[in-house]
Amino acid sequence: MNTSAIKCLIVDDEPDARAALHTLVQLMSKELHCVGQASSVAEARTQIQTLQPQLVFLDIDLGDGTAFDLLASLNPIRFGIIFVTGHADKAIEAFRMNALHYIQKPIDPELFFEAVGQAMHKLDLQNLKIQLNNLLSDRNQSQAKRLVLHTGDDIHLLEFDQIIRCESDGNYTSFFTSTAQSILVSKPIKHYEDILEKQGFFRCHQSHMINLKYLAKYHKKAGGFAILTDGSQIPVATRKKNELIERLEEL
Repeated sequence: MNTSAIKCLIVDDEPDARAALHTLVQLMSKELHCVGQASSVAEARTQIQTLQPQLVFLDIDLGDGTAFDLLASLNPIRFGIIFVTGHADKAIEAFRMNALHYIQKPIDPELFFEAVGQAMHKLDLQNLKIQLNNLLSDRNQSQAKRLVLHTGDDIHLLEFDQIIRCESDGNYTSFFTSTAQSILVSKPIKHYEDILEKQGFFRCHQSHMINLKYLAKYHKKAGGFAILTDGSQIPVATRKKNELIERLEEL
């Protein structure tokens, strides 16, 4: 064993996936040392507490729960994470903003080596503790009553019912509220999509999400746009029209 190698743990409920990862880790024996493998949340929690790995290759869906269940049960988090998943869904973008890296199954060896290389450069454990706890906080906001928005000088706590709409401009999002307040945050609208959808919001356009509670009228002509109670006219993408109509019929 190379004493300077990073101690890593492999967590995946699929034996073949664990074996594939272990083979790749062995090829990087100068950089990585695998201290253990786990197939469930319970087993991973025990091994993390006992073996204290510096890096964890973590599958998202595990037999007795999810990666988020595991992370929520650990306090503090003192290791870096590379997510390993077979689901290239929209949640991946959120993971990329907080984790060291992610690898999609089936694992491409070149991408694996690239991910590990980048992770080693970023492996600042104190910063990771903050970042991963922020990830859990963001994820759990879908069950909270308020949305926490960080700006340069302030932390805003908004009731979901206060938010009329949000509008994206590249990597920035503006939130417009019932008190005529506008809050600009340096995160893309996609970061908030899952949270807001669970609270009755609808992504009607690439750059817009609206709170359906504030929808006054849907105008089907002239390309289609939503008219909100504050007078805003928000475009509705063609591919979103039928979905919006279905949502309105459910109200």
